Amino acid sequence: MQVREQVVDLTGYVPGRVSAYRQASIRPQVNGVLEKRLFVEGADVKAGQQLYQIYPVPYEAALARAKADLAHGEAERISADAKKVRFTHLSGINAVSHQDYDDAVSAAAQAAADIVSAKAEVMSAQVNLDYSRVYAPISGRISRTLVTEGALVTANQATSLATVTQLDPIYVDLTVTGEVVSRLRESLMAEGHEQTTTHAGQVDVVLDTGRAYPSPGRIDLLEVVIDPGTGMATLRTTFHNPDALLLPGMFVHAALHYGRRNAFVVPQNVVLRDLHADPYVLTIGSDGKAASKKVVIAQDSGNSWVITEGLSDGDRIITDNLQSVQPGDTLHVLNTPA
Repeated sequence: MQVREQVVDLTGYVPGRVSAYRQASIRPQVNGVLEKRLFVEGADVKAGQQLYQIYPVPYEAALARAKADLAHGEAERISADAKKVRFTHLSGINAVSHQDYDDAVSAAAQAAADIVSAKAEVMSAQVNLDYSRVYAPISGRISRTLVTEGALVTANQATSLATVTQLDPIYVDLTVTGEVVSRLRESLMAEGHEQTTTHAGQVDVVLDTGRAYPSPGRIDLLEVVIDPGTGMATLRTTFHNPDALLLPGMFVHAALHYGRRNAFVVPQNVVLRDLHADPYVLTIGSDGKAASKKVVIAQDSGNSWVITEGLSDGDRIITDNLQSVQPGDTLHVLNTPA
């Protein structure tokens, strides 16, 4: 057969795993009894939406006490400042001792410092009261609650109250070989893209049910380090997921599109392997003799191979009696269909 160069879409198929775009574990930041759950399990929640209420009365009391201490400190400061002013005047006419004057100045400074401390206590008490209301840090779908009303919770406990997961967009992490990494970079460079660690490229996925996902994704991150133990790298892709068809933990198959390239498509049975397992084909030269040509296989296409290197437009490939033909044999060509 005579081969003709054609434009071929190069595609590689790799396994992948879906992972959350964002995920937040909800934990209390103060101690107390969980008083209310304010969401529907499995529903979508918005960032800033209140999820739980921890019994607030102790924190309300602490805030009231801190505000009272601040008011007391303000009164003490007014008295200390007034005394300082009086003693300053009296000291000028030697009506008080230097020690009494120094004590008045020190008391005024101490009162001012006490005000700063009291304001900090009010702020801390307000923060703790605010923490008694537990809010969603991100928008997403919330899990079932792991702690029920009436349970005692503690600040930063090991057990989370619930988990919020952002599902749209969503990541699909692909495990690819070093060869795939090289092909992706080569295709980007061939198209004039800058060779960087982040770039845009189309990816299609098929769910483990065999159903094709309706919209393509893009490549966001290609790791620059290949694991020396496995020879693999991680490729992170992002997909729009408005219907939540992709869920964290799902296994998928992905088709990576390397781009379009001039190549030759030949039947798989005409490609042979030498002792080193390198692929080659047998061709008929202009002198009518058989010749061996090493080729580079980019991918399969049904029952054919896509060859990107080794062949020239118009080459005649031997398709029959391959095992009985040796390079250098003189052949009689009966038919050379295009």
